[in-house]
Amino acid sequence: MTNFGTERVYQNFEPATRWTSEPDAEVLVADLPGFKREQLKVAVTTTRKLRLSGERPTGGNKWIRFHQEIPVPLTADIDSVSAIFKDNKLYIRHPKVKTEIPQTKPLSPVKPPVFIKHRDHHETKQGQGLKAKVGDKIDQLKHDAQQKARELQSGKKELIGEPRGPLSSKDEEKDKVGAKWFEKYKEATGNVVKEAKNKRQLLCNLAASISLVLLILLYARNAVRSSLVWKSEE
Repeated sequence: MTNFGTERVYQNFEPATRWTSEPDAEVLVADLPGFKREQLKVAVTTTRKLRLSGERPTGGNKWIRFHQEIPVPLTADIDSVSAIFKDNKLYIRHPKVKTEIPQTKPLSPVKPPVFIKHRDHHETKQGQGLKAKVGDKIDQLKHDAQQKARELQSGKKELIGEPRGPLSSKDEEKDKVGAKWFEKYKEATGNVVKEAKNKRQLLCNLAASISLVLLILLYARNAVRSSLVWKSEE
C-alpha cells in the first residue's frame, strides 16, 4: 500500500545545454532524458533571463529535479521566444530582432565650401576709387590711340614735316642758308640744261649740214657716172 505521508527526496540534476545559430534565430538545446513535456517549465524573466525548471519521479519517494537561469542574447526578441520538446531534448528558439537596413543613396560629389569675404565700407570705397582710376586711364589711352591714328592717316606732321612749335633764330638762319643753296643749285642745273639743249641743237644742225653735203656729193657722182656711160655708148 502506497504511503502518501512519505516526504519526497530530491536529487538535483544539471542538464547539458548548448547554443546553435540559425540565420534568423538563436536556439538553446537542453538534454533532458526521462522527462516528459508536462514535467517542464520554461519562462523568460524581465531581466532577460531564460528560466528552465522541471522534476520527475525516479521511484519510491525519490525525485530528480533541475533549475537553471540562462541569459538571453541581446540580439534575441524576448517577446517571441518559443519552446519544443522532442526526443528527450528541449529546443528553445530565440528569434533575432529585425533591424531595417536603411537604403543607401549614392553619394553626391562634395562641393568645396565657398568663402565669401565681407568687405567693410572703407574697402568698398577704395575699390570704387581704384576702379574709377583704371577706367580713366583706359579712356586716356583710347583717346591717345585714336589721335595717333588720325595723325598717321593725315600724314601732316610725320610725312610733311610741319614744325611742332615756333622756330628759333638758328632754325631761321638754317632755312635761309638752305634756300640760298637751293637757288644756286637750281640756277646751275638750269644752265647745264640750257647748254645741253644748245649743244644738242648745234649737233642736229651739223648733222643736217653733213647729210646735205653728202646728198649733193652723191648726186654729183651719179651724174658724172651717167654721163660717162652715155659717152661710152656713143
